[in-house]
Amino acid sequence: MIGVTGASGFIGAHLLAQLGDAGFAVDLRALDTPDVLSAHLRENDCRTVVHLAGPLPGDRGADSVALELAQRVVGATSTLDQCHIIFASSIRVHSRDEGVFGVDSAVEPFDSYGAGKAAAELVLLSCADDAHPVTVLRISSVQGVGVNGRAQGLISVFARQAASGGQITVMGAGDSIKDLVGIGTVLDVIGGCVLQPPSIAPFSNIIPVGSGQSVTVSEVADAVRNCSGADIVHIDADPNDLSGYVDVESTDSEWLDMVETVWGAVKTEMGVA
Repeated sequence: MIGVTGASGFIGAHLLAQLGDAGFAVDLRALDTPDVLSAHLRENDCRTVVHLAGPLPGDRGADSVALELAQRVVGATSTLDQCHIIFASSIRVHSRDEGVFGVDSAVEPFDSYGAGKAAAELVLLSCADDAHPVTVLRISSVQGVGVNGRAQGLISVFARQAASGGQITVMGAGDSIKDLVGIGTVLDVIGGCVLQPPSIAPFSNIIPVGSGQSVTVSEVADAVRNCSGADIVHIDADPNDLSGYVDVESTDSEWLDMVETVWGAVKTEMGVA
């Protein structure tokens, strides 16, 4: 069985729905000690934990929360005879000076969120062995529509601004580069990792996850404007912005297709004709 932490979140809800009877939710708010968590995993014959739970960028104490959750997951899974941990990290573990993110990119987080992800990675990777392999996914900006019909990601932010009758708000000049990866791609990567856990020492993998396509914030805003007719306004730049894309083979899906899908979902959600 496959346990999913953060199962009520955007990625987690999609993953749990996809897994069906092979998956179960792991609520780390209720299972608040390694012993209790371990018992829950053992009762469900858990062989893989997909660890998605954690704070959001900008959350207070994001670094300490992410670290504590990782320690709890490691403490619990280490008591199982066999368990593969797949951890959803972020490209925000890298420096803002990097520009292109790959498996060999330096880990130099610039904010509390990235520091928490980096600390969690270190805890998990240091405990990897043949019976408890670890896969770390450094994921870029995930876009798409949730199982509840609510869109998520940068595109949805612009789409909601437009659908509400307001202006599309771009921070700074709009030349910041983003890698907008579809939820389907992320789920495919997770599924592949479930089927192929690391089997050679050090029994761990780090996998960058993105679309391999670079797009500027202005290009995204322009695409939403083309759908909606809304005006674009520029405001002060985000001091915590991360600009860059993931060095992976480009996906077949185009980010413009995601704009159309997300715009349609947001109109339905907000009752816009």
